[in-house]
Amino acid sequence: MQLSETVRLYLTKKQYMLVSDMMTTYIATVNRLVADAVDGRAIAKLTSKDVDAYLPSALRNQCIRDANSVFTRYQKACRDADYRNARGSSHGKGIKQAAVPVLRRPCCYVNNQNFKVNGTDIEFPVMMDGKTKRISVHTKMTVRQKAIFTGARLGTMRIVYKGRRIVVQIVYEKPEQDAPAGEGCVMGIDLGIKCPAVSRCSDGSVMFHGNGRRNKAMRRHFAAKRKALQKAKHPEAVARINNKEQRIMKDIDHKISRGIINTAKKHNVKVIKMEQLANIRSTTRKSRKNNHSLHTWSFYRLAQYIEYKARLAGMTVEYVNPAYTSQTCPVCGHVHHANDRDYVCRCGFHIHRDLLGAINICNSTEYVGGRDARHAA
Repeated sequence: MQLSETVRLYLTKKQYMLVSDMMTTYIATVNRLVADAVDGRAIAKLTSKDVDAYLPSALRNQCIRDANSVFTRYQKACRDADYRNARGSSHGKGIKQAAVPVLRRPCCYVNNQNFKVNGTDIEFPVMMDGKTKRISVHTKMTVRQKAIFTGARLGTMRIVYKGRRIVVQIVYEKPEQDAPAGEGCVMGIDLGIKCPAVSRCSDGSVMFHGNGRRNKAMRRHFAAKRKALQKAKHPEAVARINNKEQRIMKDIDHKISRGIINTAKKHNVKVIKMEQLANIRSTTRKSRKNNHSLHTWSFYRLAQYIEYKARLAGMTVEYVNPAYTSQTCPVCGHVHHANDRDYVCRCGFHIHRDLLGAINICNSTEYVGGRDARHAA
């Protein structure tokens, strides 16, 4: 599995200018190549000699690969737009064309053959006085990062701004563990807003993860701060507050997912089942009361964190159809809504609504492949 680590670069003034100019030139070159491809020029077979840019040859080659990737996505967007227009023309809808993608955030990519991690320094090529030269930039790495960069197989390095600082994001390969020995259990996970996650194993064990009320209070606190700063016309402070909120919420999701995987290991879980919540924001009933909570709900990020941690632990992740998982009685099969958090069935079955969802997910056999395709086990 491919993971990444972020490391800050401690650049001198000269190095900062060189790297900053290289990032700006890199993005401008990719945008120019994409525009050429849209105009009909073939870019897939270009070489570094065909690209007129003040960049090392390794980065010019990377520009070609990135531009080709962006253009491929643009072609797919055009095909999707043509399909939608063909369907919409019969209903009298206007024709919408796919927009030509333009990259705006300065950055650059260096493949693993053209950079080197040497202790706490990172070496990579830049243009200096019209020639390609390698510079060595000092960093501060943790003991864990040093061990990763020393022993793991490294992939592409991305140089990007983080605020006013420049950081590198280095991709590395981490092997996945073998599946736990023995038969193992199945775990169902119900993701929600008031209760971020509820896990239920097939052996009957239950665990509630996270605190949804605390998360909502934190989001309201940061929203009030942003509103005050926007009124005072401090856009940079608004951006800082927004970044801080995102860092805190990501950390919370990481802790929740780690707690779920630790619980799964304790109960010898082999398969984790979750709901496929694609398009949930467009299909859920909306109201002024829950709109903000619904649109700030990071269900996809939490599901991704759970999935990659599970794969590293040797567990399989499956997605099931989410329809009626919080409304179906597992005893008699009757479907009806719960009263807030309490679910009471006419057969006498009584349970917490989110735990009911976890039970039905754990028992579900209607798996979802990709986004929409479904099949029964």
